[in-house]
Amino acid sequence: MMKMKILLLLLAFTAFASAAQIKDVRFACDAKGCQVVFAFASDKNLPTFFQKYDAASKKLTVGFSETTFALGEGDYDVDANSKFVKSMKVFKEAYKGMPFLKIEMDVGAAVTSDKNEIALDKSNFLIKLKSKGGKSWTLSKLFAERKKAAEKQAALDKKAAAKAALEEKKRLAEEKKAAEKAALEEKKAAEKRALEEKKAAEKQAALDKKAAAKAAAEEKKRLAEEKKAAAKAAAEEKKRLAEEKKAAEKAAAEEKKRLAAEKKEAERRALEEKKAAEKAALEEKKRLAEEKKAAEKAAREAEKLFAEQQKQIDKAVLEGGAISALLPGLKEMTVLIGSGLEQFRIVADEAIDIQNVSSADKNNTITIGLAGPQKSPIFRIGAGSLVKSVTWGANGLKVQLKGSAQPAVLVQDGVFVLQITEKGINKDGFMFWSAQPKGIYVRDWLKPADDRPNFDSFVKNLDKGSKKIISGSQTFHLRPVVRELIVVADETEFYAAPNENSQVMQRLVFGDRLVSLDMKGQYRKVQSGNRVGYVDRRAVGFFDELSSVQEERLKQIDKERGTNLTGGAVPVGSQLDGLYEDRVTYSSFGRRDPFVEVDGLVEEGINIDQVELVGIIWESDVPVAILVESKNPSISYTVKEGDKILNGKVLKITQTDVLFLIQEFGVSRRYSMGLPDKLGGQK
Repeated sequence: MMKMKILLLLLAFTAFASAAQIKDVRFACDAKGCQVVFAFASDKNLPTFFQKYDAASKKLTVGFSETTFALGEGDYDVDANSKFVKSMKVFKEAYKGMPFLKIEMDVGAAVTSDKNEIALDKSNFLIKLKSKGGKSWTLSKLFAERKKAAEKQAALDKKAAAKAALEEKKRLAEEKKAAEKAALEEKKAAEKRALEEKKAAEKQAALDKKAAAKAAAEEKKRLAEEKKAAAKAAAEEKKRLAEEKKAAEKAAAEEKKRLAAEKKEAERRALEEKKAAEKAALEEKKRLAEEKKAAEKAAREAEKLFAEQQKQIDKAVLEGGAISALLPGLKEMTVLIGSGLEQFRIVADEAIDIQNVSSADKNNTITIGLAGPQKSPIFRIGAGSLVKSVTWGANGLKVQLKGSAQPAVLVQDGVFVLQITEKGINKDGFMFWSAQPKGIYVRDWLKPADDRPNFDSFVKNLDKGSKKIISGSQTFHLRPVVRELIVVADETEFYAAPNENSQVMQRLVFGDRLVSLDMKGQYRKVQSGNRVGYVDRRAVGFFDELSSVQEERLKQIDKERGTNLTGGAVPVGSQLDGLYEDRVTYSSFGRRDPFVEVDGLVEEGINIDQVELVGIIWESDVPVAILVESKNPSISYTVKEGDKILNGKVLKITQTDVLFLIQEFGVSRRYSMGLPDKLGGQK
């Protein structure tokens, strides 16, 4: 048994000896500045260290892994008026299975950051502060002085407590004696009161008996009077019922007479309505005949117009001239389908303004207020599931939708666009249909759903009639990206144009969701529902730009509205830039090709503090991020999820951001890097 105890003591001593120990904490200042000194018992096995500053609570916290404190855990007061360290709290806390000794310091105005310089002087660990003029101190001395004062005060308190106990004992004895005397007097008084109460009770009982007899007599008299009144009331009720019966018989006779008069009046009105209906039917027949005559006349005129147009076309063919495949006044009509998106696009000779675009009427037709020809054929659209036909009307260009389509209506740079989510084609790529003055063109860039993406085969099979900008090896496919804006101001205006003097279409409040379309100086072009307008760029922000306070407020507002929009729901609509071609161009401009792997890249590791994110290639299976060095943009890299970097790895790649996991000094942290916006700023 004794051997077992000795073995346990040796194990405990070995574990204790392997851990670092802080003997004392000092604060000293000189001409260069001030510093906090943590004196370790030895310069061997020094621990991992971190420091963190909280501006809200004005606390600087330092931590040491597997470390003990010779003075013990607890709270230590230093100097409440100091502009450096006012007090210290020493405690232990586990992090991922590793015990940490944390020293939480309440600091003054001279300490405002956790980027303080650190140094090691033999077994002394120093945190150097930039400010000067502090009062030096040693925690063990302060602790010893305060301990001595506390012991002296404890002795005085003990002596005072003994004196108070003696006085309390004397007071209790006097109180006991007084209580016994009061109890005796109370007993005598209680016996006297009991005797008096007995006499009073006997007297009250006699009075109650007399009062009960009187009340019984009065109750008998009251019941007799009530019986007499009930008989009288019954006679009056019988008389009233007889009168009501007589009145009801009279009312029934009058109602019968009224119904007979109403029947006669109804028969008269029915006869008049029949005559009016026959007259209206005759007029309707006459109107239909006139409309039929007018329709036949219009058909003859249309046939004449088409004959003239065909004659002009035949003449143009004979003369070798160009023939337009479009309605007059239009430059292009385009249908684009694929990658979850379907768009119908019109380019007119005259720029289109969103103010001149109406909502869909009962015939599911949208009217664009443009000046056009008085007579027009109907251009029927055979491609897509959005638009049925297009023609010129009295009020402008009419676009009739198919079925129950409810697309988003957008106008960008004077071009009219309809857009919906496409779910019918589960393939990679696009279908493209375009009516232009020189003819109608169809392009099919769809690949089978089971065909694995292969860039070389895509380039080889590319439509021969498509435009190639540069060599195929520098062309790759990107998906359109949706970014949701959130109103962060309490209230802001939704303008029809990028000008504060323009029409205010509605007022937006904190938490409203918008779709980002473009940037116009101080204003963002956005979509709210089916409306497109402008808001002040300072009044909106993306979700990853919100502060923690704004995030909590947004969660509360979503809860009150009964929605859960912070979870990443995709809004209706999308950015229009670059959606009309399924190819984008990349040129190296003298830089290293980022798609060529760099030898030794994993071993050396990329320092994320020295690179910038310039692009994301978003594919369904393996998204790839493109990074360039900040000081030398000619050097670039590509990374995938799981790739190693300096002190960490690539954790996640989204359509707009890359998330890294960094491990330094035994502590893990996450770092996010976002794509730059069009103006070069960070999203």
